[in-house]
Amino acid sequence: MSYYLVKVNFESGEVNKAGNPIYRKSEFLVSGDSVIECEKKVAGYMDGTVGGFETFQISKTKIESVIYDKEKYEDII
Repeated sequence: MSYYLVKVNFESGEVNKAGNPIYRKSEFLVSGDSVIECEKKVAGYMDGTVGGFETFQISKTKIESVIYDKEKYEDII
């Protein structure tokens, strides 16, 4: 398994003076075995949270592992 940096543009729910939606950029660190798997995970995560979004870049990182604070996150580990 690898970690990928996924960059997404999404509608903020705001509009500009012309009435067009304002887009914001966000980055997600996603674990997966492929770019396609990570894109699907982000799509599932974003589904229903915003009006629209576009994944515009996915790149494999050199991150080997994410270390969690066991006391803080013991309910999800």
